[in-house]
Amino acid sequence: MSIIFHRSWGISSKGKKDAKRHQDKVEDSIRKSIKDVISEETIITRDRRNRKVKIPVKGLKDFRFIHGRKGPAGGVGQGEGDEGDTISRRQNDKGKGGKPGDEIGEDYMEAEVDIDYLIKIMFEDLGLPWIEEKTKASQLVPKGWKFDTVAKTGIIPRIHKKRTMIEAIKRTSSYIGEIMEDTGCSFDTGRLALLQARGDIEEAITIIKENRLTETSEGVYIEDDDLRFKQIEEDYELHSNAVVIAAIDTSGSMDTDKKYLARSMLFWLVEFLKKKYDNVEIRFITHTTEAKLVSEDEFFKKGESGGTRCASAFKLANHLIDTEYPTNEWNIYVQYLSDGEDWNYDATLKEIGIMLDKKINMLGYTEIKPDTSYSGTLVGKIKDKWSFTVRSLDGTSFYKNNKLRFLLAVIKKREHIFPALSHFLFEKEKK
Repeated sequence: MSIIFHRSWGISSKGKKDAKRHQDKVEDSIRKSIKDVISEETIITRDRRNRKVKIPVKGLKDFRFIHGRKGPAGGVGQGEGDEGDTISRRQNDKGKGGKPGDEIGEDYMEAEVDIDYLIKIMFEDLGLPWIEEKTKASQLVPKGWKFDTVAKTGIIPRIHKKRTMIEAIKRTSSYIGEIMEDTGCSFDTGRLALLQARGDIEEAITIIKENRLTETSEGVYIEDDDLRFKQIEEDYELHSNAVVIAAIDTSGSMDTDKKYLARSMLFWLVEFLKKKYDNVEIRFITHTTEAKLVSEDEFFKKGESGGTRCASAFKLANHLIDTEYPTNEWNIYVQYLSDGEDWNYDATLKEIGIMLDKKINMLGYTEIKPDTSYSGTLVGKIKDKWSFTVRSLDGTSFYKNNKLRFLLAVIKKREHIFPALSHFLFEKEKK
């Protein structure tokens, strides 16, 4: 969001201050209603090319002019009445379900913001945790052009004036020294003679000996050998290689609400990663009884049905790591979402154990469980096998094993999506 300003307006800075105040209110409104904003279904289901989102911003009024005299409001009415009679009175009852209310509502306006701007406000303190600078886990990423190198050849538009003058002064000083040695003249006389001879040292000596010195101006004669040119080169910066493997359960037990919560969680995760990191690969896996790699579009739109084998997703992810993303070259993050129902829990726990043994940067599992009981689902089985510290918030729980870098979250409603993202994305350990 930008503030329009032009110095020639010059009337006052009030307009600029009002625009800044509006922007601050938009950001404050986003932060206060972040759980509602991030779970808005129309954002997830809209055309992905449409990057605009409408945010209700309280406290902003759409002002209008009212014609009339100064002082208390007055006007022309119809019918009988004396001064001071009450024409109407607002009741102090708020509108309740089933019937209209008559209390004055709170003013608000809808501000249209870009998703990238929304991500900047919501995720300003978040990032991939435990990212490492490994020996081979980096690559040179182009970031523009630079003029660090200087050469003796090039084109005139790229001439390096400072370096050229330095070379010319160095050569001129050397020539003047020879002239002084041969003629016994002063430095200034030798310099003027050399300038009059247009850089020819023999001619400068002759001018002094024959007493033909007429040059009085200041300057340095530049020869072709003095010229230096900037060399344009592509500039690179070192980026750590990172891959995020996002996997989702699309089996029949994942009803419409569960799939929405799962995809909403992953939608913001993917959008955040693409915005913040230039060099993060994202791979997408869906599964029922079998897992498969899919495109981003299929991942967020395609629905399936059938049985559930969670182990198939972890098995395919393990295969990807072994064949395409070796741990000595890549920072690896795996995010898996499911409702926790599984045909073979033992097989899934085995594949999870294999993944943890690879020492990946982080394994995150989110269980979509709208009801309160999940002791018999995958998150319960995982808790029985590995130990976690637990944090409770707003009727749900978040689990962390720092040693294994294994994180769990349980989402029961839309308002849990942002806390879950904050649980998985942190650049520094939260105390």
